[in-house]
Amino acid sequence: MTNRTSRTPITRRSLIALGGLTAAGVASASTTAPAIASPSFSGRGRMNEALRALEQSNAVTIGVTALVHGSRHAFRYRGNELFPMCSLFKSLAAAALVQARGYDEVYWSTPIPFTIADRVGDSTKLNTDTWQATPEELADAAIRYSDNTAGNLLLRELGGTQAVTTFARSLGAQRTRLDRAEPEVNEALPGDERDTSTPDDIAFLFELLMLDHGAGALTGARLQEWMLRNTTSGRRILAGLTPPFELADKTGLGGYGVVNDAGIVWRPGEAPVTLAIMTRTDRADAPNNQDVLAEVTRIVVAE
Repeated sequence: MTNRTSRTPITRRSLIALGGLTAAGVASASTTAPAIASPSFSGRGRMNEALRALEQSNAVTIGVTALVHGSRHAFRYRGNELFPMCSLFKSLAAAALVQARGYDEVYWSTPIPFTIADRVGDSTKLNTDTWQATPEELADAAIRYSDNTAGNLLLRELGGTQAVTTFARSLGAQRTRLDRAEPEVNEALPGDERDTSTPDDIAFLFELLMLDHGAGALTGARLQEWMLRNTTSGRRILAGLTPPFELADKTGLGGYGVVNDAGIVWRPGEAPVTLAIMTRTDRADAPNNQDVLAEVTRIVVAE
């Protein structure tokens, strides 16, 4: 098993070069996410061709954004297109809660009651003997195991889905929105703009939160800790990487064949790479092909 232990980020990226943010890395509510620089990887032509071929052979639409931290090196393929977000929202919900309540130790250790009426599918990590969980346990279950009940309870703590939209846009991600909770968030109807984001936005947010502490050092550290120990990416980004590396990521799965994975990859002696891969199809019977994301990772990270 690849080492996924927590680490503290030691570098900070000035986002002035990409436009839109201050040197402090904190965006106002009116700030828009910086435009991703033109692809500067030497193999971008090969990557584009490989991704087009992968789309055609698997009947899936792929969106990718990769950012090399501390440089203008970036790659995007359909990076500004909308894709269903699905469970990627759980990382943003947890980050928003840490930003709001992170230093309230009593809050994070106080159990929150829930009932069988709160329980939704793919929920296996919350204690249904006591029917209560601390915010720490909710965030851990939502991110590391993509527990749907935990994700909804995080939203309840935040005051609803709009809080995630507000949080993303306060950081500069103007095309990220959350309208529904689990399980409706995974509906992924073609053309429906509810519960969507772009690979550009997701990559920007994860880099800003975990590497540049755009929502505070504690928020970045906690989010990184949970995502470094994610358990759900075995056939996605994780499967496309060659050791040694560390990966902090969050996955998503939905109707119409949607499979997502996004996070930060650290490799010895190299700058961290933020990678966001999102997919969609127009077919209700499309399979959730996780292996496509592993192949996308191999194509992009190899360059």
